[in-house]
Amino acid sequence: MSTPIKRLEIIKNAIELEDDDIIASQLARLKSEAFDDELLAIVVALEHKNYTAALAAITGWLQNQRALAPWRDPQLAASKLELKALEERLRDLIDRRNARVQQLDEFNDLYFSRLGPLMTQILALRKTLAELNLRRQQAEARRREADYRRCQQYVAQAVEVLTTLTGHWRDLPAESVQAAGARKHLQQQSNLIANLLAEAQELETGLTREEEPARQARDEANDEYEKYREQHHDAEVRLRKGKDLSEEDQNELKRLWRQASKLCHPDLVADDLKEEANAMMVQLNQARQRGDVKTIRSLVARLHQGFEPLMASDRLNDLTRLRKKMAQVREQIDTLVSELAELEKEESWLLVSSLSNMDVYFAQQEKALHEVRAALQHQVSTAQLDDVA
Repeated sequence: MSTPIKRLEIIKNAIELEDDDIIASQLARLKSEAFDDELLAIVVALEHKNYTAALAAITGWLQNQRALAPWRDPQLAASKLELKALEERLRDLIDRRNARVQQLDEFNDLYFSRLGPLMTQILALRKTLAELNLRRQQAEARRREADYRRCQQYVAQAVEVLTTLTGHWRDLPAESVQAAGARKHLQQQSNLIANLLAEAQELETGLTREEEPARQARDEANDEYEKYREQHHDAEVRLRKGKDLSEEDQNELKRLWRQASKLCHPDLVADDLKEEANAMMVQLNQARQRGDVKTIRSLVARLHQGFEPLMASDRLNDLTRLRKKMAQVREQIDTLVSELAELEKEESWLLVSSLSNMDVYFAQQEKALHEVRAALQHQVSTAQLDDVA
């Protein structure tokens, strides 16, 4: 009811302003909204440019409707319109973020496809090298431990000798030549014990100091290898599914996914529909992972049928709740603007957005990775020879 009222008020003002263009633009919409004989008569009068009769009919119809229609706070309509504009802004930002994420995902999958085998070999070599280094450190630790035990034995033996020398010295006359020689031997033995104790302390400190970093490096190399292998596998699965689709279907999948993401994103719907929107986003992302164009088409069709009622601007009719929702959407807009600004500073995005020739880039990367692999193979070979020795 409110739409024809507002439309006729615009037409009435346009007649008074003698503006045919406004009348024509509103008349096209009014024809589809005419729900009674009086409105149809107004439409006919306007089409025949019988503006005098049309103005009188419009004035009378508006007076009757205002008498029947409940009063509506104009602030409510203004807030709903403002919220709708904010939702559209948020929808556009979500789409921009999704487009960038999609571009990065596609680049990463291509990277895994082109360079994944080489990177897997490199990470496997690093893992082997880290394991060999740990084994070398463990062997060194065992050697140090054996040296430490021997040093302790030497200290014990030296103390026994010192005890014997001390007893012998005490039995000699204090001013005799033999006593002076014994004192010299005692000093030499004391110095030997001090040196042995210092060496034992150094060996004890090194027993665990050097092995732990090597163990940590080995664990990190293992984790990096396993994580990359899993990512490589997932990328290969996605690429295989993508190859099952025609180029047309692949483009449609990307387009529909972005379109559907804008329609059911939880940040865009009314609060009471967030759970439903989350569930639909899960279905949507799973279908994208599977390359299931048919399911995404079905989801988009469902969303289009119920799209308008999903929006908070269409569902809320309470001014307080509308203003609260507007504040939430503004906060979400600010967050997304910041996210996009940060994303565009990231090295991965700067690389992807600046590449003009992917083939040239990957050829350069392959050459560099071949060199890295060769260097690591040499290091592993050297370490294996040292391990045997």
